[in-house]
Amino acid sequence: IPVATAELKNKLTQQTVEHAKRQYRQDRDPRELIFAKRTIAHFAVDTDEVYLTTELAGADTTFLPFNRGNDNGRGNPVGTGGKYATSYLWEDVWERDHWLDVLKRFAHVSKSNSGASSIIFPRFHQWDAVLKTVAHARAHGAGHNYLIEHSAGSGKSNTIAWLAHRLAVLHADDQAVFDKVIIVTDRLLLDQQLGDTVFQFEHQTGLVQKTRGGSSQLAAALNSASARIIISTLQKF
Repeated sequence: IPVATAELKNKLTQQTVEHAKRQYRQDRDPRELIFAKRTIAHFAVDTDEVYLTTELAGADTTFLPFNRGNDNGRGNPVGTGGKYATSYLWEDVWERDHWLDVLKRFAHVSKSNSGASSIIFPRFHQWDAVLKTVAHARAHGAGHNYLIEHSAGSGKSNTIAWLAHRLAVLHADDQAVFDKVIIVTDRLLLDQQLGDTVFQFEHQTGLVQKTRGGSSQLAAALNSASARIIISTLQKF
């Protein structure tokens, strides 16, 4: 059963990723079963760039870049060793174990306050940042600092949520690497946004603890054996 589709283009045939986007928008019927029910992601790909959407909506279909970035800018580095610049897509992201991990631990359905649902799928920079951080923490243990930079609108909340859930259950040599994961913000609105994002991910009851009740609730969460992810504002400390 397919879970994603891809339109592959090659500049040798005078087609680029823009032709792939146009094909999805103009030539693919969003009502077809494969697009409406059976797949969760659609990739527009050429030899230089990759774009992604989780919902086909005709001419209104929105694609987001799924590129690695190139020298702190857009796109991808030039391929080396005879490889295309987009070879990371099928060699890394679509590699069997990585792809199954994306489907199990990244892709999920998000519901808004109005009840509308949408599919959340990681962009490359989110997927890459989470896996690199987790791999280093597993190898080197706790006590290290990491800086993950995001631009406005690039999915900070989801990156934090994915990373928090993975660190909360991370083990090395059958031992938990971290006792708890504490997400600290300095704004009430951001605290609520992050809390809702982290909480909606699939988790065991009691694993995620919001501390909107005050410092006493924060203290209880810190002392709780079940609460592994705690979300709090800085001022509660």
